[in-house]
Amino acid sequence: MQRRDVLKSLAVVLGGAVSHSCSQAVEVPAAQRVAVAGVMTDEQRAAVYRCADLIIPVTDTPGAIDAGVDEFLDYVISVWYQEDEREVFFAGLAQMLAEAQGAYGQHFIALKESEQVALLQAAQGRELTSNPLDFGESGGGFFKKIKELTVTGYYTSKVGATIERKYVPMPGFYDGDYKFSEVGRLWAK
Repeated sequence: MQRRDVLKSLAVVLGGAVSHSCSQAVEVPAAQRVAVAGVMTDEQRAAVYRCADLIIPVTDTPGAIDAGVDEFLDYVISVWYQEDEREVFFAGLAQMLAEAQGAYGQHFIALKESEQVALLQAAQGRELTSNPLDFGESGGGFFKKIKELTVTGYYTSKVGATIERKYVPMPGFYDGDYKFSEVGRLWAK
């Protein structure tokens, strides 16, 4: 499967185009992706990883973290995000963390899963109620960005491309000794 085909599929899943930052990061082989240290604090990193895990949890297939989305998140945010994208991302994350503290009196990571999901849904709701078509040059708010990073990182990973999506190199099988008498005519594309 070509990377371009994966990006087209992701655009459909995400409901639009994949951002420039994500599309550029996908072009870099996974073994060469090295995140820049110090862009996220440990607290931010833990919350971002948990969000990815909530977006694509473990089911009968591996979840986001099992697929290496955590490394993809670190890489894109620290290397490919422009300063305005980082500002939007971290402002939205800070708002969600503050809401967790204000509403539940605990850090986001310490909350029950249902409470974490409610906070993510609130972040999504804010973006949907603001002008949904006007995300500015930064390409969306926190929720849109974390969802894009998670889905892109997941479906461009080996796990996402081979376990979640079944890879069939060629549909059907080749039978070079198929009897013409059983078909009765030539096949055409």
